[in-house]
Amino acid sequence: MALYTYECPVCGPFEGWRPVSQALDDTSCPRCGTASPRQVSMPFLPAVSRTVRVAHERNERSAERPRVVGRDELHKFGHPMGDGHSHGRSMYSSVLGHAH
Repeated sequence: MALYTYECPVCGPFEGWRPVSQALDDTSCPRCGTASPRQVSMPFLPAVSRTVRVAHERNERSAERPRVVGRDELHKFGHPMGDGHSHGRSMYSSVLGHAH
């Protein structure tokens, strides 16, 4: 169900809950019963916390151009590859475990 805004030609605007499958259908005005078309309106976006908003913004930015971390930056994150050599391990050993 979604909340839509409709415009009654007699009574003016009103809102109504309708199944998404009926989004394009007219609905009856709750005051006078006249068939009323749905109006284009902004979607309802509930307020979210700053942390969630920042996470969504960061995710949206990375969708088009992900941040690439070079080998020289890995040491900042404590990654063993960040010191310039791999100690005989492949890059998959940390992900897959030790190869036997």
